[in-house]
Amino acid sequence: MSWDSKQDYAGLAVANKVICKSANVNTSGQYLEKLGAHGNIAATKPFGVVSAPSNEYTIKAANTFQGLKLGSIVTVDGHAYALESIHYEKSAGAEPVLTATTKEVETGATTETMNTFALPDIAVNPDEIAELIVDCATLSGTGCELTKCAADFACTVNTHNVNALPQASDVVQGKITVQLTIGQYSTTAPTVAAKAGWDISSPLTCNDPDSDMPEWTCTLSKPLAKTLVSAS
Repeated sequence: MSWDSKQDYAGLAVANKVICKSANVNTSGQYLEKLGAHGNIAATKPFGVVSAPSNEYTIKAANTFQGLKLGSIVTVDGHAYALESIHYEKSAGAEPVLTATTKEVETGATTETMNTFALPDIAVNPDEIAELIVDCATLSGTGCELTKCAADFACTVNTHNVNALPQASDVVQGKITVQLTIGQYSTTAPTVAAKAGWDISSPLTCNDPDSDMPEWTCTLSKPLAKTLVSAS
């Protein structure tokens, strides 16, 4: 791809709204060596070359992603890549962060042939503000401010390999994980209450309790329902 055009392996780019600004192919492979009678390397064989591309995006204008699925396929030059994760982060006074990872699966795979995890709508915007990315919790506390919210929409893509090349694949462990960072600017500590369907997977913790304006973090998690091709 050219300087001005990066390959969008995750399929998140939207014209005039979400721009793919970097692509890392992350190619790996296997290499076999066998010794001869005198201890020399008598035979070699490279095999099992696969990739796990990732993308980083710039948000130019507000956009709402609808109908995204973990495990969905983008095909590039005959290679099929399954969407494994999306990371979206909003911090006060900082450019929003949007990245995605994929994993190469069997040739010929399509979204229609893959088990998937459906994602809720994901609204993104270029504003440098901290805000809840998903409706996961109720925050309270006089003088307390959300300063960062980072959400990970992720699963694990498992491949079933022959000679290190994928012949079949599946997605497992789909979930959403949201980490909140809260600044306490008064004597009142913050509280976080999980909304229905969410768990507090890492409780509210003060990172600098001796500070006059301490920072708190909390993590919430929600499992995703898996859609089976065999059940459709």
